[in-house]
Amino acid sequence: MWVKVLNSAPREGTMVGAIVDGKKVFVTMNNSVLYAAENRCPHEDIELTLGCIKGNRVKCSLHGYSFDLATGDSLDEQVENMQTYAVKQENHKIYINL
Repeated sequence: MWVKVLNSAPREGTMVGAIVDGKKVFVTMNNSVLYAAENRCPHEDIELTLGCIKGNRVKCSLHGYSFDLATGDSLDEQVENMQTYAVKQENHKIYINL
């Protein structure tokens, strides 16, 4: 189910958080590509929007774990992967598939 999240795309390199159907999510634009994921570090439940984008990964501000924006894969085998969502832009609005 596609759900509207934002009225416009985030600026390059920034993350914008939103709540959709009770879920905290974020959308980011990195290298001109949109990504969307759950706004929660699987390790300690801190919002990933408090962290930063490094390369094609989002880095958690609490313990430094990082997750691939496209796949959600963690570099640490003991930390679960981040939940990602399909994202699209139509008429400047941003939608994710929950």
